[in-house]
Amino acid sequence: MKIPTVAVDQYDFLEHRRNQEAAHWSRNTKDSPLRSILTVEINTTELCNRTCVFCPRHDPEVFPNRNLHMTVKGAATIAKELANNDFRGKISLSGFGENLLNPQFPEIVSAFREYLPDATIECNTNGDRLTKEYAEDLISQRGLDILYINLYDGIEQMEHFDVIMKDIPKANYKYRMHWGDFEKHGLILNNRSGVMDWVGVEESSVTALQGKPCHYPFYKMFVDWNGDVLFCSNDWGREHVVGNLLQDSLYDVFCSVSL
Repeated sequence: MKIPTVAVDQYDFLEHRRNQEAAHWSRNTKDSPLRSILTVEINTTELCNRTCVFCPRHDPEVFPNRNLHMTVKGAATIAKELANNDFRGKISLSGFGENLLNPQFPEIVSAFREYLPDATIECNTNGDRLTKEYAEDLISQRGLDILYINLYDGIEQMEHFDVIMKDIPKANYKYRMHWGDFEKHGLILNNRSGVMDWVGVEESSVTALQGKPCHYPFYKMFVDWNGDVLFCSNDWGREHVVGNLLQDSLYDVFCSVSL
């Protein structure tokens, strides 16, 4: 089976991200410490219908499903705070759960689009709950720019999603290959800030990274379902919370990290 042009491996996806970053810098010229925020990742739900081996949810004692969701009001509050600071980067609806399990997810997308007309709004999904009508609503009515459909089971999934996405412009969705050879398909395994120890990450590999810089906190902000901002976007243990965008200003939260 020929892989469609909307399917991306790790090399395609890195080029895609570089193009997005170039676009960000071209339109975001305001001289401010907040200018370095390229991405705000949003965790909209604590539910997922899968238990993938590379995810902490593989062990429910480590990361159990919880019926907790970001609300539309919470999303609007966060979006307004970002808009008040002229944020024009990328909203990545991803995080720790499956977005489509949040019963108010379409309305959440609408809230971010209403207050952030110049931002790029993306969503990650495993596609298990995706329908033609849902995809069309998110993209045509709610203002979602790009839907990333992560393919965990194999290339044969593409035929199923081709039917669902046949009327959607190819610029508005991408398949991400996440099956089999994880490294080839861009799913570079990590231990999720120490939460996982069953994915073959050698302790020596972790030790070798100690003392080396990580720049993620300075260009990517992670916002949890309840507004909490985590220092590290891979901190599945939620060990370091640096503020809350439902209560604190974006400037105060970000500068508590960067200064």
